[in-house]
Amino acid sequence: MQPGISLCMIVKDEEEPLQRCLEAVRELVDEIIIVDTGSADDTVRIAQFYSAVVIRAEWDGDFAAARNQSLTAATKSWILVLDADEVWVRTEQMKTELEQLLSASPDDVWGYWIQVTSLLGRSGEERVTDAVCRLFRNDPRIAFKGKIHEEVASSIMAFAPEGVKNSKWEVMHYGYLEEAIVRKNKTERNMRLIRSALNGAADHPELLYALAAEWFQQGEYDEALKLLEPLLAHLGSSCGYHSDLVLKTAYALRESGRLERALAVVQAWTSIYGDFPDLLELGAVLELDLGGEEAALDWLKQAKSAAKTAGQYTSVSGAGTYRSFTLEGIALERLGRWDEAEAAYIAALAVQPGSMAAWQRLLLLAAATGRPNAVADAAARVALPPAAWQALIPVALHAHRPKWLLRHAAPLAAALHAQPLAAGLALAQLGEDAAARAALQPWAGHAQLGHEASLALWALGCKRNASDACVHAGARLQLPSQAALRSTAARAAEALLRGAAPGSAALAQPPHAVHAAAVALARVGAWAAWLRLLQALPPGAVPAMLAAQQPAARCGLLRAPASVREGLLELFGMPQAEQQPFTNEVPATARAMEALLAGTLALLAGRQSTAHEWAVQAHQLTLQPAASGRPATAISPGLHTLLRLTAPGAASSEGYAARCRMLFVHL
Repeated sequence: MQPGISLCMIVKDEEEPLQRCLEAVRELVDEIIIVDTGSADDTVRIAQFYSAVVIRAEWDGDFAAARNQSLTAATKSWILVLDADEVWVRTEQMKTELEQLLSASPDDVWGYWIQVTSLLGRSGEERVTDAVCRLFRNDPRIAFKGKIHEEVASSIMAFAPEGVKNSKWEVMHYGYLEEAIVRKNKTERNMRLIRSALNGAADHPELLYALAAEWFQQGEYDEALKLLEPLLAHLGSSCGYHSDLVLKTAYALRESGRLERALAVVQAWTSIYGDFPDLLELGAVLELDLGGEEAALDWLKQAKSAAKTAGQYTSVSGAGTYRSFTLEGIALERLGRWDEAEAAYIAALAVQPGSMAAWQRLLLLAAATGRPNAVADAAARVALPPAAWQALIPVALHAHRPKWLLRHAAPLAAALHAQPLAAGLALAQLGEDAAARAALQPWAGHAQLGHEASLALWALGCKRNASDACVHAGARLQLPSQAALRSTAARAAEALLRGAAPGSAALAQPPHAVHAAAVALARVGAWAAWLRLLQALPPGAVPAMLAAQQPAARCGLLRAPASVREGLLELFGMPQAEQQPFTNEVPATARAMEALLAGTLALLAGRQSTAHEWAVQAHQLTLQPAASGRPATAISPGLHTLLRLTAPGAASSEGYAARCRMLFVHL
């Protein structure tokens, strides 16, 4: 066997990613072996350009067999396995370091775990890391197993239980990005291969787990649980994917509404996986779901302590670090510990300045609790990326905090240039309506921004003429007629404000059209017209609209006059003493959310007893099973908070008013 490294791959129609993969590793390996299973594009030509030995093979649906065919052709003493959609992460002196590592490896070391970081979403905004044996000795006893989700580590451990050691090497995997999944139709392919394999081995645990993982990936949690729960009951921690099995089972139980059962699974296995940050974080999330903020903080303390071991497990980016800090901030928010919550969000940003979840929570915490220095404190301690500053603009406008934009004009300069309507909207919120109109008017005819600008100008007209019906606001402002006519939202809203009859064309408009008009009215501070528009909506439409609003927009409603919020509360009527069983046409969640909204509005209006009645009704609605026989859903975190805030003596507690505002923002 010759010293060196053989790169072994299987490919099919990989012309797009293959060159990137081979370019990154060409100086690292001594030969390249590629098994091509039927490419019809330039994959083979690209492989040959990098002097690869290309083996043509027919695809029979068995990944392990194709992998092992590549291994048999390798002539070097070590083998590195990559996929075409993976890239070896280069470091300085990497070839020298790797050669030294392999040459000095003791005889009892047969392979190395390499961290594979998979990018998720559209652009890799989330990541999952996993330790996979991809670098191992060239030995006939070492071979891949599994027709799908194939792996090689078990063949090493069969003769050398401690034969695979950790390494510092990393591979980036791009195959789970949305574009790649759609392009290669991986979901359909995987399901087909797994079902085919199960035809010959119906009780094979690895295949059953692979099928469960596919259901899980598709969000079909009930289907996944049909396989996950029996597997968890029969498999022990010695199987290589057991930690993933525990995590997926608990997560799927949570998504299916079985919170107590999910928490029981987490608790049952933390004695074995007490260093698995993702599992510990899930324990915290479940406690937050169940209203146990103090218990959640305990789980998060453990998760942060375990962060250094995340590489030993399949782990999502930020587990035990910035994700745990963000969850800690949420728990502290609900406990009314504002200073500590702010510090937790800033700690999350210090670890990951691009954490939009932490940034958004910090901004809304600052707005709802009246902490004007929070944004400045974060900016002073953390080098926030441009995306964070860009996100500040819509949050500030929805939350009616235009002074934030003025205070941070310098770092926001580029972002404001990219969002040119922001200046006019900020002026409107500052009461400078004439200046706002002057700033927005030039954009009314813009190809991309014209609709939004015209809608904002229409809303300004309603604000200026709140005593009128808004019908002629566009004419008075001399809006371009073409822009005004194409604003479906404005036409629908004006018809409603005129008192359009049920069944009219206005009420037949898509709900999002009227919603867009309501958002425009709120953003410029036309609160009287906004309330009149909501009063003109059909019964039941207002709760749905409020529930669908962004948290920042609900935060902005806290800046509306108290009379407007009280008028909004009147639209909900009064809580009913008795509740009839649900029908399929009226989902439990919708009616419970309506009661939760009404109760929170009652709190903001200082009507403690009414709020308590709404809380009781929301509780009854949540626990009442549907007519279809479905079990009752779990009590939401918002309802837990509402019940606490309406308990006897709660109104006299410190920070009570701010906690009511925070509940309205984060229902």
